[in-house]
Amino acid sequence: MPRLLSAFLLSVLVLAGCVSNPATGGRNVAMGSMQSEREQARRYYEEIIRAYGLYEDQAVQDYVNRVGQRVARHSHLPDDEWKFVVLDDESINAFTTGGNYIYVHRGLLVYLNSEAELATVLGHEIGHVTARHPARRQTRAMGASILATAAAIATGSNAVAQLANIGATAWLQGYGRENEMEADRLGLEYAAKSGYRPEAMAETFKVFKSQESFEVARARAEGREPRIYHGVFSSHPAPDARVIQAVKGSANIQEPPGGWVDNRDEYLHTIDGMPFGSSRKQGIVRNNRMYHADLGITIAFPKDWTVENQHERILAYTRDKDAIMQITLDARPDNKSPREFLLEKLRGAQLSGGEAVSSNGMDGYAVLTRTGSPLDGGQGPVRWVALYRDKQVYVFGGASRSAVDTRPEADRVILSIVQTLRSLKPAEYPLAEPYRVRIVKADASTRLDQYAREMPVEKHQKEELQLLNALYPNRDPDPGQLLKVVE
Repeated sequence: MPRLLSAFLLSVLVLAGCVSNPATGGRNVAMGSMQSEREQARRYYEEIIRAYGLYEDQAVQDYVNRVGQRVARHSHLPDDEWKFVVLDDESINAFTTGGNYIYVHRGLLVYLNSEAELATVLGHEIGHVTARHPARRQTRAMGASILATAAAIATGSNAVAQLANIGATAWLQGYGRENEMEADRLGLEYAAKSGYRPEAMAETFKVFKSQESFEVARARAEGREPRIYHGVFSSHPAPDARVIQAVKGSANIQEPPGGWVDNRDEYLHTIDGMPFGSSRKQGIVRNNRMYHADLGITIAFPKDWTVENQHERILAYTRDKDAIMQITLDARPDNKSPREFLLEKLRGAQLSGGEAVSSNGMDGYAVLTRTGSPLDGGQGPVRWVALYRDKQVYVFGGASRSAVDTRPEADRVILSIVQTLRSLKPAEYPLAEPYRVRIVKADASTRLDQYAREMPVEKHQKEELQLLNALYPNRDPDPGQLLKVVE
């Protein structure tokens, strides 16, 4: 295995070289040529769509693409082909893999308040591409991929490798202060040259900074570490009026004859009806119980666990991330028992403690692998369970930071979660429908308290609604203003 990894690292070094930076004209140490970067980005596209899923509203996809293409035409790569994609994910993020592919999570769209704000976000990501930040990062960020490859080689098991690769995606984090500020400058230039109001970038920063301030205060009150957003615009100060004027001056940007474009109302009407939180296709989590109408199932998790409803799996973990669990879905094979299915899936791994299990009328099999835990470099045990239900197999994998007698320390909790999987009752199907953003017009009597109780959070409903509308910490909407509410 070390010899194979050494060969892999050597191939990485061979690919790295000095290439031209379209935005600055300088030379960067980066992975391969622009053409190879685009080819790699096309391959990543398929993986990303499998991981997150496309947001299935073509009108929204077309709108975001139209804005992105307008901004890209004023970048340092105006004649290139660009692809702008909305992902079906509730995270507040946008990212690029390079190669002119830009991804926006629908969770970000519900917190923006105008087309101009969207343009600055897309411009920021376009700036990362033209400055070749993704290519430079790939040269430095092979560690997660190498670890996942090593896990697959060591165990011979795709299932173990998948669990070990939790959190390895690097594009979802920032690029560091210097690169982020360069992307800000370029993105502001591109958006302003496209006619969008430059001050919208500062307003976009304010959206995220308000969320950060609220989360820090809430975490302090709850005695926990803050879960601070670390993606777009988070690692550097917002551009003030002087910075905006400097960029406009250096790029020789003048206000268009018809005035700057903002398009607040058009933007808000475009996102009217967008899911808030998980979509129906993903399943809805309410009070740490997931309801999935398409699959007809529900499953519960401990109250103090965080549940992330991802496109290809459910990921759940404790507050301190000392126990973690994933649930995936496979097609049920013909003429194979749950034991045969799971042993084949874990082929090559060291197994122990296999036994037949059953839960709510479903037959299954449970076994331990001696290694594969993502919490301790792959050294700890993992609990695996496969349950047959109709034509599908629910596959559970769970691990802890600590182990007791070759079992994850949280093994009993993991097995108890498995036992909560059951069919939806007829009265529970409405619980599998998502909350949605709705656009209403405020009048002189409108107060946020009227709508706050509908927010799908246990506490701080009014504050969450204020954040959604850029009214935090203590503003109410102006009469006539379009307002985002959640129903």
